[in-house]
Amino acid sequence: MSKAWKDVHVGEVLKVNSEEFVPADMVLLHTSDSKGVAYVETKNLDGETNLKIKQANKDIHAFFSSP
Repeated sequence: MSKAWKDVHVGEVLKVNSEEFVPADMVLLHTSDSKGVAYVETKNLDGETNLKIKQANKDIHAFFSSP
């Protein structure tokens, strides 16, 4: 299901795929990486072109990883 960013509200859980642009602050819940790590580019926010390492909360990541 696609949703326009203008229709996203606080508290919603979204699935964001690799290379997708996200015009919002988000809390990382789960990643495809087994350790819950994601690399985020924030150049549109702060001008920085270096990738930032973000890590999901270990307990929440484990919950979404369990079968």
